Amino acid sequence: MTHPFTIAPANPDQQAAAFRLLFAHLTSRDCEARVANALNLIQTRELDPAGVLVAQADAGLVGAMISVPAPGASGLIWPPRCAAGFPQACEVEDALVQQSASWLRTHGAKLAQSLMIPEEAAMGAPLERNGFAHVTALWYLRHPLQLTADQFAGTPHLAYTTHDEEPDVFQQTLLRTYEQSQDCPEVTGVRTMEEVIAGHRAQGVCHPHQWLLARWKGDPAGVLILSETPESGSWDVSYVGVVPEARRHGVGRELMCKAMHEARTARTRELTLSVDARNQPAFDLYRRLGFKPFDRREVFLAVWR
Repeated sequence: MTHPFTIAPANPDQQAAAFRLLFAHLTSRDCEARVANALNLIQTRELDPAGVLVAQADAGLVGAMISVPAPGASGLIWPPRCAAGFPQACEVEDALVQQSASWLRTHGAKLAQSLMIPEEAAMGAPLERNGFAHVTALWYLRHPLQLTADQFAGTPHLAYTTHDEEPDVFQQTLLRTYEQSQDCPEVTGVRTMEEVIAGHRAQGVCHPHQWLLARWKGDPAGVLILSETPESGSWDVSYVGVVPEARRHGVGRELMCKAMHEARTARTRELTLSVDARNQPAFDLYRRLGFKPFDRREVFLAVWR
């Protein structure tokens, strides 16, 4: 089928206009700030210009979309936007999504996601028409690290080693924590363990001593991965998981207390994390420990097996 438009990566003269179209729903000030940031990301090579696609018609630039390959066989997508009044808007959006997905897959992506604030969720319609599902929402929580004595009541019953001390056991335990997980189960088993590890290593600034394997009664019971986010002066719980047989024994709570203690010892400002909105037990645990929600994102996900 011949379309009255063409899809191609934006050339340097089109990039600013493409970003302005993508962020046209924002206030003028916020739009220009986003445009300036996106152009800077291209200059610093943090954003590959080949992933900035535009649709060109006789009327000029009529559509735009951004996709970004990410470590760990993943990709990030900003949904397409079409110029107001263009009669083939759905065709433009669909073509942009399909070409972006194809480009990500040629770069090794096995899954891609788009994270949007709730007010932007309607922008995900073109994604849903083209293989993405609106699977859940992510809650983002933070803790000011003003710890109370009761959070450390009782005798700790976990023993810790680092990933580098026991890499095979760490990775086997990490894999087992995904069993019956309520955190985005759609991606379980999609990527290899090497790809999963690469994805975790790309989150913030990671140090070997922040990747912890926990043992309970001598057996591997869970893992805790922490990372630093220097731009905000905080630490993040990149991942925490417990193997099935150790759940409901306080292991998850103790892992989180360990995370708070490590972050406080490092004199960081706060500890953050994200959790699948469907994972009510984890959300309730975090709230009991003093974490408070500060942001929410709607998750649109495509999995390419």
